[in-house]
Amino acid sequence: MACAITSGYAIDCRDSVGGIDAVYFAEFGNITSIADSSGTVTGITKATGKRFYKFEVPTKSTATATSNPQPSTENGTLFFEQSVVLPINKRDATTRNIVTTLAKNKLIAVTKDKDGTYRMYGKEYGLYLDPSTGGTGAAAGDPNGYALTFTGVEKEDFFVVSPSVAAALETAG
Repeated sequence: MACAITSGYAIDCRDSVGGIDAVYFAEFGNITSIADSSGTVTGITKATGKRFYKFEVPTKSTATATSNPQPSTENGTLFFEQSVVLPINKRDATTRNIVTTLAKNKLIAVTKDKDGTYRMYGKEYGLYLDPSTGGTGAAAGDPNGYALTFTGVEKEDFFVVSPSVAAALETAG
């Protein structure tokens, strides 16, 4: 059985912009359900008292989020390698403790991109911290902080999060 192609793609207005303004993280196990329709998250149910936590991204940052298709013609498989890279420009005790907690968890991430779109990564299987860096830099203008990389493998591409759902990310369940 062939998968039906139901639409094409036309070049639209040049109104897109790259970059991430913020990343929201929640512990995978504290999200009890996620409703979606046609690639858009239409509802998130969080465990009582649990929420997503916002991590602001510096304006001129190197924060990125990717969801790359990984097909195998030989095996008839397709999955998506997802990655969220977050710079944190601080290395104090509080930040150290936050980074350690993130490193110990299976997470769901939602990015707020500079175009105003919210996108979810790790919806089905979660994201984990991969080898990352944390250091002082060498020169006075170098970063003194972390570059954290979270990755996961998903059976579907990222999901867009509807504006009404995104507005409640930080609200406790």
